[in-house]
Amino acid sequence: MRNEPCDNGHHTEKTAMKYSLILIILMCSGLLLGQNWGIHTNTNHVFDLSETNDGIIFSSWGGVVKLTGNLNGDLAQMQQSKHWTTGDGLSSNDIRSLGEIDFSSSLWFGSSDDGISIISPQGIQTLNTGLGLPSNRVNRIIELDTQVMVATSQGLAVFYYLPGVNFPLMLQRYNTLNTGGGLSDNNIVDMVLAPNNILYLATPTAVNYVPLDSLEINSAWGSLTAFSPVLISSQMFLSVNSENIAIASAGRVYRHSIDPDVSGWTTYSPINGLLNQTISSVHLSPTNELLVAYGTWNENLMSYSRNVDTLLTRIDTQGVVTHWGVDEAGLGFNTISRMVYLNGKLYLCSWGDGIYKWDGGSWQNYYPDSIGFPKITASAVDLDYSLWFSSGNIGDQPVRKSTLGVSKYADGKWTTYNVYNSPIHSDNILALAVDSRNRKWFGAWDATYSPSTWMSALTVYDETENSWKRFTRWGISTWDFDNQSWGPWAAGSPRLITNTIGGIYRDQNDNMFVMCYDGGVTVLAPDDTYITEFRVPNTNFQRVLNAYHNGRQYFIGTEYASGLSIWNHNSLPVTGGEHWLPSSSIPPELRSGSIYGVVSVDTPYEGWQHWIASGAGLFMWNETNWYRYDTIIKRFRYNFNTSEWVNDILYYADEERLFASVRTTPYSIYADPFGKIWIGSVDNGLSMYDPARERFTNYYQGNSPLLSNKIISLGYDPVGGRLLIGTPDGLNTLRIGRTVKPIAPMNDLTAYPNPFRPTGANTVQIVNQPSDSMPQGTAKCNIYSASGTLVAKLTENAFSRFAWDGKSLSGKLVSSGIYFFVVTDAAGNSKQGKIAVIN
Repeated sequence: MRNEPCDNGHHTEKTAMKYSLILIILMCSGLLLGQNWGIHTNTNHVFDLSETNDGIIFSSWGGVVKLTGNLNGDLAQMQQSKHWTTGDGLSSNDIRSLGEIDFSSSLWFGSSDDGISIISPQGIQTLNTGLGLPSNRVNRIIELDTQVMVATSQGLAVFYYLPGVNFPLMLQRYNTLNTGGGLSDNNIVDMVLAPNNILYLATPTAVNYVPLDSLEINSAWGSLTAFSPVLISSQMFLSVNSENIAIASAGRVYRHSIDPDVSGWTTYSPINGLLNQTISSVHLSPTNELLVAYGTWNENLMSYSRNVDTLLTRIDTQGVVTHWGVDEAGLGFNTISRMVYLNGKLYLCSWGDGIYKWDGGSWQNYYPDSIGFPKITASAVDLDYSLWFSSGNIGDQPVRKSTLGVSKYADGKWTTYNVYNSPIHSDNILALAVDSRNRKWFGAWDATYSPSTWMSALTVYDETENSWKRFTRWGISTWDFDNQSWGPWAAGSPRLITNTIGGIYRDQNDNMFVMCYDGGVTVLAPDDTYITEFRVPNTNFQRVLNAYHNGRQYFIGTEYASGLSIWNHNSLPVTGGEHWLPSSSIPPELRSGSIYGVVSVDTPYEGWQHWIASGAGLFMWNETNWYRYDTIIKRFRYNFNTSEWVNDILYYADEERLFASVRTTPYSIYADPFGKIWIGSVDNGLSMYDPARERFTNYYQGNSPLLSNKIISLGYDPVGGRLLIGTPDGLNTLRIGRTVKPIAPMNDLTAYPNPFRPTGANTVQIVNQPSDSMPQGTAKCNIYSASGTLVAKLTENAFSRFAWDGKSLSGKLVSSGIYFFVVTDAAGNSKQGKIAVIN
């Protein structure tokens, strides 16, 4: 029996009605049947690269990508065949180093802070400090025969494989203590193995060396930089050929014999061709030509800075210097993060432009087709069903994995807009919306202390007209493509309250609400004319972040100000107006703090429910009572007379609980077209609430391919039928059902699984490939027996498919045998196929 609290009689009156509909609801909620996940991360910011026996793998802050094709052909013609992420079982998406281990037929992926993921014939294995790594920060991996050397931030580890053993075993660890100071510093930032089997290790204090056969002998360890001209710095890089080693440090490159006992150094500096810049990577060719890349790495922001347009310098053996600048010889605009020489081919890893290969006259480029950034702060769907995503931050400074502009997904391709390739006014796009004219609105934070290329307020992009406008507190200006600058403020144009944009929202009347942080809300008409502005009550700060309109009320959310404010009427809010719900009618937890979003649904049992995600928890208002949902008690009801929360509904003993019983905070919320409410959390994934069943379903990294347990934003793709889940590490999509069919002719009908065993809740799916959607209009499907008898009539489900449970028109399971399905689209076109049923 249901464990009901004694004070919820109002709820039990509807119990009979509720459970009489449960079977119908379960039949209609096949949305969770056949669901699948998608993963999109940014992979054009590359750390490392390696060749395999059948292609190339490269690592990024969005996982590892494998390319297949002709290794000696055009790099751009290679095809992505695999993409590994945390959704596949990696310990991290931030992969800094790669190793192909021939002896074990495995790939080793070293991460920034989560150890090593090993891809082997046995699956994915994880190697971390619990299994012998000195540190989970892995900087370089080198294989030699059956041994694997791993450079970490806390020393060197050597692993080996025993014949017949599929997991690497720890051989030894080396640090400053157990080498008698031979290793000068435990933080090994780079490592190379010379052909004479001497291992060189760069640390922030020295470049150490040791013969591989003498690792256990303290006196065999030495410092190549102890008596040398090398200027030591924290950003050091090594490169080695058959004769020499190159050390890049403090804006200089130093060349020395790979025999540490040989004297003599060659120094490269601005005197003989280098720029006076921090070096990001170095390569010493087999013929002793030197290549140097420029850029300063900021680990906190995970970005490079560079104040020159030169990306690469080459100095040949005759001292002839060649500089390659941005957009020159096939190069792009971004810093080269690493240079790798493999099997006679030189590759460049770019921090933003993918990878390059030298073809003898220019650089070939493979630019991954990916979203432009890891962190997804907002999403929107335009009137053409293109998907838009932003990457912003509350604040005026660049932040880690974010503040990289906006990305658009259309026709299977990604396009990214930033201040370098478009008139968009800032890369810190926190707010995103699409208006009734299909224009895209991009809102940014105040730019007083931002990079010089960023501006505050918002820009509006009209793709049809290819025009850009900037809306500010001084008025509206238009981008002048001829002069590549913003024009003057248009006389009489509307002005925003402030230039700090907390959010942008299009209400049900197509008015655009611009949340002006520290000011209030400016409301503009679809033709950009000024309608009104208002301030929310009970606050002096007006730190407005979001708005929501359901045709009944306007909900306004703030940050650390008044919390939630409700204009309890369908008219536009007015400063000090009579329709503001008194703060005394709102629970105290919602009168301050951060409001992350509001959604409304019309439910079968309680009518309208308004759900609020806030820093204080998950709340619901049904216009009569206020409720708080929790992991211990399913929901509490607020008693204004006693100012207490009282039990309202308890959980069943085996019922799934909010956020899988983990105490966390809601961070995002979305109501899908099928009446379900999705709540993203700070650190335990996503909960789906079905108001008709009053049940939670939870998704987190332990039971799903979520890229992160922090869910920042939620949205919906009506054509793909996918929930859009924004995280700090990329975009997840979850198939929940279509509301808009794509244009799809009747092609190849596929039934799976086939043969089909109709037991339990199993269904056989009948799918139109390759579009994964039946043609537009209403299609029908009939199932016939081998003798031609009509067995079942099917209607399309929310995935634009047909699903058959193996039952006849009478509701009984059919017998084993061959059955035929015939699908007819709205135009009368028909196709058929076979299903083998096994009972």
